[in-house]
Amino acid sequence: MESLIRQRWGTAVTNGRTGYTAVPDVLIRRQNELDLSANEMVVVLNLLLHWWLDADEWPYPRMSTIAKRMGTNRRTVERAVKSLESKGLVRRLAWEHDTNGLAIRRFDLSGLVAALEESAISVREGGAPTEFAP
Repeated sequence: MESLIRQRWGTAVTNGRTGYTAVPDVLIRRQNELDLSANEMVVVLNLLLHWWLDADEWPYPRMSTIAKRMGTNRRTVERAVKSLESKGLVRRLAWEHDTNGLAIRRFDLSGLVAALEESAISVREGGAPTEFAP
């Protein structure tokens, strides 16, 4: 699979620190069913990027980093995260300190994982086939 990804994307995924993030198709295909706004979807993708970089632990990107990438302000990202929390997809954990003493706040994505697993089961059992049509 990795060679196919490199074949499709070329040097965009092979030079230096660039790479790719695994995103379940069901997240993209069922974003409306999950009631994800465009901003929430981009925040989720940023969280997945950071989770994929360190898969052993929940991600902890700064809101300001996500806002800069999105070309928006920190408050917009905070609103998106709050909405994701209210939907049970994301949970902010308590503040902690990393190995350098910097304050970090991890994002627990287990709600998102559970929602996507539930959607995937629905698809496998024949639900909403038009969303998965080519």
